Amino acid sequence: MLKKGLNTGDCWVEKLKTSSREEINEIQLEKIKKQVSYNYKNSIFYQRKLDAAGIEPGDIKTWDDFHHVPFMDKDEHRAAQEESTAQFGHPFGMLACAPLDKIVRLSFTSGTSGTPTIYTLTKNDIKVTNMLNARKYRFIGLQPGHIVINGFGLSMFAGGVPVVDALWDYGVCVVPVGAEARSRRLLESAQLIKADALFCTPSFAEYLAEQAGDVLGKPIRELGLNFLVCGGEPGAGVPEFKKKMEEAYGTRLFDINGAVQPLHCISCDSDRYYGMHFLSEDYCYLELIDPETGRPLELTEGVTGEQVFTWLDWEGTPFLRYRLGDILQIHTDPCHCGGPGMRIKVIGRTDDMLIVKGVNVYPSAIKDLLVKYMPRVTGAFRIVLDRPGPKVEPPLKIKIERGEGLEGSALDKLKHEIEEDMSSVNRVRPEIFFVSPYSLERKENKTQYIELDPNN
Repeated sequence: MLKKGLNTGDCWVEKLKTSSREEINEIQLEKIKKQVSYNYKNSIFYQRKLDAAGIEPGDIKTWDDFHHVPFMDKDEHRAAQEESTAQFGHPFGMLACAPLDKIVRLSFTSGTSGTPTIYTLTKNDIKVTNMLNARKYRFIGLQPGHIVINGFGLSMFAGGVPVVDALWDYGVCVVPVGAEARSRRLLESAQLIKADALFCTPSFAEYLAEQAGDVLGKPIRELGLNFLVCGGEPGAGVPEFKKKMEEAYGTRLFDINGAVQPLHCISCDSDRYYGMHFLSEDYCYLELIDPETGRPLELTEGVTGEQVFTWLDWEGTPFLRYRLGDILQIHTDPCHCGGPGMRIKVIGRTDDMLIVKGVNVYPSAIKDLLVKYMPRVTGAFRIVLDRPGPKVEPPLKIKIERGEGLEGSALDKLKHEIEEDMSSVNRVRPEIFFVSPYSLERKENKTQYIELDPNN
């Protein structure tokens, strides 16, 4: 276990070990009162939003008071950016709480489902995010003297320059290769410099493992990496995928969350996956809600719901009750590693969720199931829809890459097994279509598992 990593030297992480949930919430409530007042005073958007709800900063005295603050989501975020551009000539005027001369970094979302949303950070915000990232690095035992290759996309991606900056600030040696350099450059760089750690998306980690034989003439485990740190999409928290990658790389796979946002989590090195330890509750208040009704859910062992979070002690763009669209599962029982805090597992996203005859289906659940059938399948797949979701008319069509040399009756048998397994485990009977090995596009950044049938 991570005995060295657990001794973080961070007073808050140490406090998590001994504080009750009531004590933590009391600290958070005091910070929330200050944050609401700050937002109301400095943001046109929040002053208008709170006024419309009949809320003044002084009204926030209890948790019940705060839970009357309306939610915010990405659509509202984008609308505020558009209004700002029309009124001020730039997209920050409505939302940003800090003046432009205090904003020193912009971070964008990927924009895969619309116009990118922008986060503004001051020097203080960057100092905080670097500190929160450092908590995660210490937790897994990453230390100054280690050499880290950052394989996240560097171009405007939250896991790019902000993570490089946080690693530098922490004191490790960083090689910012980036996903843009493609697999050959990254693999050859890792071999040349004897890298200790690789940071990238789960999809890219899988792709690099597939390419290592052709590029290096040897399996990727012979690079001798000691840390594989993955985030940006579900996958690292899928037990079967975790097992596959750890066998391929010969090291532990750590699931990570948080770069420019205050929800910072990382998994421990247990053989089983118990979720990511939530290490930033002093800068982030987390809620879960029913994604359909918006009803709040109690944070108890095993509860699943949509993430809502509030930024604490933030200057640039501190959001109140923001619905990011992630579906999380919370674990509150003590972790086997002895590490502090509640734990979080990312199940999927609300915009990835499909509903088949009343059953919710996430791509991560399909990925988890398919890994069990390797090497008869490669693990790559796409969900093919006749029309945009979330509601899908049965059957759920899934395109799957077959393994090398698999054909005829063996393929028919595999098709039956997968369909029966999904019917039993996921409560949805799919219609399976096999395609040739490695015929589906591999992505260096986030993989889109859902595609529309071009014939419809």
